[in-house]
Amino acid sequence: MIAVAMLLLALLGISLNLAFAGVLMQPDWALAVLLASLLAHRHNWAWVLPAVLLHDMIFYGEIQINFIIMALLPPAMIYLDQHLGAGLPQRLLLMLAAVTGLLWPGWGVPACLLTLCLCVPIWRLLTRQYAQQTA
Repeated sequence: MIAVAMLLLALLGISLNLAFAGVLMQPDWALAVLLASLLAHRHNWAWVLPAVLLHDMIFYGEIQINFIIMALLPPAMIYLDQHLGAGLPQRLLLMLAAVTGLLWPGWGVPACLLTLCLCVPIWRLLTRQYAQQTA
């Protein structure tokens, strides 16, 4: 159920980015939702990666660095969890790495910062939802 809601929010985010492109400074809504979903639960890669691929195809017409970075996040999370333990600093570093991928296609630093600011509360909300499901 969470996956369906996040996918719908990501599609809404793509629509927002397309509707207001060039009019105002905005975050990458869809990437923030998808990144937060992946950071909240690494097993979400099965539906997050196709959504990021769709995101890149809609915005850029080809696979961009966003998809490559997002594809590398689950193995990086597994490696860091095994060697350092699951922790917030590792996730924050991975989130920062994923959002800096927006600089390559030309989003700019303000858009990256807005995306970071949007990703954090969504990530926190999803983490709480997953914790409540297991309890």
